[in-house]
Amino acid sequence: MALTSGQVTIGVVAVPLNATDTDTVSGMTLIVRNTDAVNRVALGGADVTTLIGFRLLAGAEKTIPLPAGERLYAIRTDAADVVVDVLRIGA
Repeated sequence: MALTSGQVTIGVVAVPLNATDTDTVSGMTLIVRNTDAVNRVALGGADVTTLIGFRLLAGAEKTIPLPAGERLYAIRTDAADVVVDVLRIGA
């Protein structure tokens, strides 16, 4: 099982939180924590926007299991860039 972690700065363009080639057999689980005290991010596919996506409130954390080959994106929904912690658990 591979385990990686890092911080990703989320701005006005959707950015991937994992690479699709990280695990091509069994998928992976992402734990995403919004480290900002005020600003939110939206999570979703490559088409995520500030209006369409799963909102991750300031200070919130979400565990998201992903099928093999899937990629999770994030975009900020408020006025300032946001740093999120990402823990990637996969094969």
